[in-house]
Amino acid sequence: MTPEPHEIGGAIEPVPGIPGLSLRGASRRRFTRAGVAASGVLLTLHSQPGMACDICNTPSGYLSGGLQSFRGAKPVCTGRSPSYWQGAAWPGGCNKTSMFSTVFTCTGSNKTTYGKCSLQSMLTLQSFDKYGVGNALVACWLNVHSSKSTFQTETMLKNIWNEYQSKGYYSPTAGVSWTGTQIVAYLKGTYY
Repeated sequence: MTPEPHEIGGAIEPVPGIPGLSLRGASRRRFTRAGVAASGVLLTLHSQPGMACDICNTPSGYLSGGLQSFRGAKPVCTGRSPSYWQGAAWPGGCNKTSMFSTVFTCTGSNKTTYGKCSLQSMLTLQSFDKYGVGNALVACWLNVHSSKSTFQTETMLKNIWNEYQSKGYYSPTAGVSWTGTQIVAYLKGTYY
């Protein structure tokens, strides 16, 4: 442990055992050491090299500034975009000709727009899908079913859709409301 310098009557006394190190110098040294330690923490908050996507977290986890806490295996984060799924083979149990409403319940006016659109068709932007929420949700749903995204779940995606369709926004956590644009920004951030 480094001995602490002392100040006597406004004069800075040297630190015993460390020649030429004053109180101010010792203070700077501690600050620098703390800064180096903190920078390591800050660097871990940013996406790790080799992570497949920008956001490898649930919506509420995303709001936590990228801090990740999970038990067990690290989540898979290799989600693909709607354009990828337009030409790729779909995972077993996912039918291209199924209606959007067979996966994401549609109510009100959405029954005649989203509800009448196939999952395959939703992968191209539809005029009624103003912000592309349906478009992004179908891609994420396929990512979940193909195990390209293990931090998301079908239930989570359905909850996003149900709340957005009923309220016009989605609340990933209390006091926060995401518009269609913000929902899509989050979902797109989960693509590779």
